[in-house]
Amino acid sequence: MTRSQHLSAWLATAVREHWLPVLVLVAPIFWAVWNSDASNALPMLPLPIAALAVGFILRPRHVWLIWLAAVLIQWIAMFVLGGYGDPGPDETRLSITVEAFMWMAIGVLGPVWTGRVARWIVEDKPLAL
Repeated sequence: MTRSQHLSAWLATAVREHWLPVLVLVAPIFWAVWNSDASNALPMLPLPIAALAVGFILRPRHVWLIWLAAVLIQWIAMFVLGGYGDPGPDETRLSITVEAFMWMAIGVLGPVWTGRVARWIVEDKPLAL
């Protein structure tokens, strides 16, 4: 097989294995972007809770792929909801774009990884009573 065939096979497998976790996270990411100007962080809690559930229940094989998909979804949500049109003081469109990686690491990458680890502990490690 050539490199392009290996890459296309890997991409097909990645899409087949990760479409459901990414789909589950679309609504919470849009919700978090919609509430990004809230006075406290409470309205943004559905995103890490959903990501924790995705990690625990669906156990995606490549957590980094879910994270990058979440960044892409956040960019789309900010474009659709107008987040890029009015950056706040001391912000630019570029800074908002780059900050998406950090925010999705906090809201998606960490909780999905924690959910996977929790599921591994629950399934593979019997509780000693």
